[in-house]
Amino acid sequence: YKPGSGEERTLKTLKEIEAAVWDENEAIMEEFSDTTSFIAYTFLSIGSSFSGSESGAHAGKVFITMRDMEGSPISTSQISERIRKKLGKIPNVEKFSVGGSNHWGSPVSISILGNDLEELDHAKTFLLERLKNMDDLKNITENNSVGKREVRLKLKSKAYLLGLNQVQLASQVRQGFYGSQAQRLQIGKDEVRVWVRYPKSDRMNLSQLENMRIKTAFGSFPLRELATYDIERGPVSIKHYNGKREVRIDADLFDLYAPVPPIIAKINKDIIPELQQNYSGITVEYQGQQKDSNDAGKEMMTYFGIAFLVMVFIIMVHFRSFTQGIIVLLMIPLGWLGSVWGHGIEGHAVSMLSAWGMVALSGVIINDAVVFLAKYNSLLLEGLKPKEAVYKAGTARYRAIMLTTITTVLGLYPLILEKSFQAQFLIPMSISLAYGVLFGTSFILLFFPSLILVLNDMKLGYTAFKRWLNPKKIELNGKWVDESFTWPDPREVEPAVRDSKRIIE
Repeated sequence: YKPGSGEERTLKTLKEIEAAVWDENEAIMEEFSDTTSFIAYTFLSIGSSFSGSESGAHAGKVFITMRDMEGSPISTSQISERIRKKLGKIPNVEKFSVGGSNHWGSPVSISILGNDLEELDHAKTFLLERLKNMDDLKNITENNSVGKREVRLKLKSKAYLLGLNQVQLASQVRQGFYGSQAQRLQIGKDEVRVWVRYPKSDRMNLSQLENMRIKTAFGSFPLRELATYDIERGPVSIKHYNGKREVRIDADLFDLYAPVPPIIAKINKDIIPELQQNYSGITVEYQGQQKDSNDAGKEMMTYFGIAFLVMVFIIMVHFRSFTQGIIVLLMIPLGWLGSVWGHGIEGHAVSMLSAWGMVALSGVIINDAVVFLAKYNSLLLEGLKPKEAVYKAGTARYRAIMLTTITTVLGLYPLILEKSFQAQFLIPMSISLAYGVLFGTSFILLFFPSLILVLNDMKLGYTAFKRWLNPKKIELNGKWVDESFTWPDPREVEPAVRDSKRIIE
């Protein structure tokens, strides 16, 4: 409620909410013919809101502890939504939300930053209204808590002529009504503080404020001649972020498993441009899951970038070829594509945990491609032509590659099918790895041989063009003439054959 509403009103509402929760629990038990209560216990707390943005007797919360929900016919989020619908809109409540805590932060959390408090307040109101119109969002709250009513003084011209300023005037008003410490006395073991203020009869109501005397260098004057005042609610605290005043707005999703990026994209497209156009002094930053996701993404790209460069160096040194290293690395995006398809098949959204699974997948995909390419190079050294070598490398490595794929997928699939709460954090990574290996291996067996032959044809054409452009000189009948053009052998352009000839020479 608004600050100053009192503990009695808050406690009454909390008890009504608690009763409605148990009524809904009985309805759910009857609906699913379950004799065990879905709610273990509830208890009330007064003095602060669940988010911690409000404190005082006007704020409170109802804690609900569920039973073990493994194998239950209804999820905790569904129970939460049913309770929210049963409670409906509570009259005169400033902030109200129903939902469990989110360990990963709010799905939608937007900070609006600025230096002008009035503009910031208007921007906050605009953003709150627009977010409330989005069907995907619920529990839309802001952290700009409204405090108790304040007396706000505004100086008249006469006050300035007498040399007063806002601080001096407010200080005298405070001393008169609240008091000011005049001295401290030591009486035995006790320290006694002497405060001076108006007698109680002179500070009973606000009308007496107008008649209080304000001391100046030119005598004392009644307050009504020096200032006007109004009564408004002020903020409890002014929050800052990166050196600017901040108001943060948080929202939850109706569908707990809905992807967050499309909602953020919709806000960026439909709301934020209009907000910044109407309030030019406002800047917007995302917090919560979006900020954590961006930070984790930057971290992942940094570490994966380092790992990728190390992999490139090792592969190219091993095969002694830049081009063969490139075609091995080209298999990584194809494996990632398989991971995305896997998420679609299993009905899971691609998340940051999925991305970490794709990072792990990269090493497995590269391993299969390296095994295939190494066998191809060894067959070339045995004298086989590229087409024969590719074919025999496929038949020779098919069993090893398929066994690796099948055992990996079958080993991960029980985890993908697991329904326990603890497994939900590992399932996206498992899907990325299992389906990435499955589809990635298929791409390696079907397309990688063709890619090797295409690369061989490109090298062959390049070598032939160089030979035609710069023919060798040979001595014929005492004269140096250009050697007649001959098409190069497909084996000669392969790095493995070329390097073996250099070793022999």
